[in-house]
Amino acid sequence: MFDPSKLSPQAIQEITDLMRSLSPDQMMKLQSLMHNSMAGFDVSKQMLEFEQSMPADFRAKMARIMYMANGIEVPNTQPAMPTVSNENEARLVILQSVAAGLMQPEEALKVLFP
Repeated sequence: MFDPSKLSPQAIQEITDLMRSLSPDQMMKLQSLMHNSMAGFDVSKQMLEFEQSMPADFRAKMARIMYMANGIEVPNTQPAMPTVSNENEARLVILQSVAAGLMQPEEALKVLFP
């Protein structure tokens, strides 16, 4: 499970900067989705729609920050992450990255089982 209290100050600053790149409407939508999710509502469909409305490089930047938070260094010049619609597809992308030699198996384990 992700523990935000373990993020480095650098990661927190990068996430803050990334969030500032969102429009006020996108921020309000994100806050609404988070609120509804924490209240126990299934927001998976709305979250998928929201993710698809994000700026093209937003997902790749957030993924890089999260990799770094797990101790995996990813250069900024990495190609954009593939779009995935669910957790199983995300796992498949990680496994394909290992198979293609783009990621070390140890790094994949850290991401798959934090």
